[in-house]
Amino acid sequence: MQNVFDEQIIQLQPRGVFTIPKKLREGLFDDMGIAKIMRLGRKLVIEPVRTLPYQARSYTDDELGDFYKLDDKETKKLRAKGII
Repeated sequence: MQNVFDEQIIQLQPRGVFTIPKKLREGLFDDMGIAKIMRLGRKLVIEPVRTLPYQARSYTDDELGDFYKLDDKETKKLRAKGII
């Protein structure tokens, strides 16, 4: 069982909005940061989500296929040279 370090009563606003008191979010959440919320039975768990300091992108299946083909090609070259 986890220890409860601090707890406060908050009021749920219209449309489900509530404020996490500063005392509870200090050291966990960045200003304007994002969070993940999960429902576990009758409890809600809110966790900070850390983001990358740089922009990342997703790759299509075709692009991934091209990367794998290039990797295979490079691996064959290195094996032929006895490097790996």
